[in-house]
Amino acid sequence: MLLIKRPVDIITRVYRRPDITMLYPQVAGNGNLNANLMMNAKIRNAVMDLVKSLEQPDLRSVIEGSFEIKNNQRGILSILLIGMAEFGGAHPMTVTKSLTMDTGTGESYSLHQLFSPGYMEIINNEIKRQIRERDIPLIDSFKGISPEQDYYISDHTIVIFYQLYELSPYAAGFPYFPIPLYMLSDVIPGDGLLARLDYFI
Repeated sequence: MLLIKRPVDIITRVYRRPDITMLYPQVAGNGNLNANLMMNAKIRNAVMDLVKSLEQPDLRSVIEGSFEIKNNQRGILSILLIGMAEFGGAHPMTVTKSLTMDTGTGESYSLHQLFSPGYMEIINNEIKRQIRERDIPLIDSFKGISPEQDYYISDHTIVIFYQLYELSPYAAGFPYFPIPLYMLSDVIPGDGLLARLDYFI
């Protein structure tokens, strides 16, 4: 019997303090109340971490933020939280945080939890290829991803990304590396989260 998993309902919430306005998503309408509570707590904590990373104690920080829903299908919710801070004439700063969660359990997944051993070599080789092909400027030579690397899921693609100054100069923006899941088919466990996405279609 085919089990259809409906997308979860998303409500936009606002976290507001003097000089801070952050829009963020909250999950509603999901059949598992405990999973809802877990996901919403993780999202809220990520928003607080995002604000903390942008605040400058010695400068007036005006912070605004929003979010993007990257995937909301087959029991996988992947979101991107975006915060931007202005410092009264100083260089503005933008930070992004992502969360990918199983809507049935409320669990969130780091990159290394999605794959079997061998995934890092595949992803690193593809990122190196894209750096060459897209002529992406680097601050230093590419050292490879980490097990906790920033990423999100978008349909049949995993997108690896880096923060400002982490890989490229500020002027280059956020380096994003989309990688089709079929390229990682050998390291996606059959009972893993990503196996739900029918990435060969």
